[in-house]
Amino acid sequence: MVHVVRVVVLGEFRGDRLVPPLRDGGADVTVLGFVDAGSFLGPGVTCGELPAAMDEQVLLHLLREYRADVALPNMGCPGQEQFLPAYARAATRMRAAGAGCRMPVHSERFALLASDKVAFHRLAGERGWPVPRGVVCAEGKALAGAVDGLGFPVLVKEARSEFGSGRHYVEDGAGLGRAGAEVRYPVLVQEAVVGEEYAVELLSGSSSTVAWPVASLGRLGSDCDPGRRVRVAPVALPARARGELAATVADMTETCGPWGPWQIDFAVTDDGRLKVIEVNGRLSGVSNMSWVSTGCDPHQVYAQAALGRTPRSPGAGRVALELPVPNGAPLPSEPYGTELQCFPGSPLNPAPRVRGFHRPVLKVPERLGDAAHAWLRALPPGTLLNSAADEAAFQLDRGLQALRQGGRAPS
Repeated sequence: MVHVVRVVVLGEFRGDRLVPPLRDGGADVTVLGFVDAGSFLGPGVTCGELPAAMDEQVLLHLLREYRADVALPNMGCPGQEQFLPAYARAATRMRAAGAGCRMPVHSERFALLASDKVAFHRLAGERGWPVPRGVVCAEGKALAGAVDGLGFPVLVKEARSEFGSGRHYVEDGAGLGRAGAEVRYPVLVQEAVVGEEYAVELLSGSSSTVAWPVASLGRLGSDCDPGRRVRVAPVALPARARGELAATVADMTETCGPWGPWQIDFAVTDDGRLKVIEVNGRLSGVSNMSWVSTGCDPHQVYAQAALGRTPRSPGAGRVALELPVPNGAPLPSEPYGTELQCFPGSPLNPAPRVRGFHRPVLKVPERLGDAAHAWLRALPPGTLLNSAADEAAFQLDRGLQALRQGGRAPS
């Protein structure tokens, strides 16, 4: 009798992309989330409730209840990112007990640095990873002293927060007072780096790590919101920053034990130096660009790896240009041979539903760069957020240049 592998997915985030390859691989799939995702995942997928409060005891009970052979962490929806340390502890206990459930999850050390900005800052100092200058403050009265050493502007970041929350860009004393009254302590007070923001998505297994091409998130600014900018993949990094990134990734994987998907946000300063902003223990908002640029969806590759397939680092075959478009602004038809792909929000990826804009991705083969340029220049005023046509043309040029250089991920 053939045993059907029972996979329990811990979180509903983009389950419409994660679940089909699991089912195609013959698995029986259960998705536990904060919403009932059945209508979005189709028949044949069992859905259940993920508790709002999670520890390893609760998780181990759930996995026994569902008789899981594989438990697949899938953070991303609000309220779930801080579950990662509990998942790591549960996996450690299962391995120690020789339990039958396999759980590809980051080590406890990596889970801590990916979910706690203060812990990451301290470990970066120990390991010599290039990060912005920063000071850890346990209480509000320490903020002024931290800024005396760093100088304005600064970022004030809560140690444990999720995407889009717990961060304040502070330019003066009044702003520091407001931020200090709103945050939960401890916090990391960090210099506001001047330069460009980037991201790279990775997937680690027991013996190797693969990476998607680097994406540009545009110039850093006071908004702390890269989703409002024009973003592009692939991009070529300056040689010095490229080497620093490769060395940092290698040390993180060797010393901290990531296992599963993760993502690095980093900056390159105007003099070409790397500054790692944060590490996330999940796939991220650049997954759409990773998929469009390479043809390999990170969520699908993650699912296939969970079933035993060895992934390979994908190279970019076209430019993925992500455009911030106000809701209700019509986009004209894209040039023939390019493709405009939309990723609307849903309960499986709620972020696009609660903002006043969306982010379609224009897929541009290298040979159609001129046609894409003309299309961008002809967009009516107001089509792009912040009148970003010039920014879009600039980012398109960088993507095309990176394609000509090979469009490879960091190595």
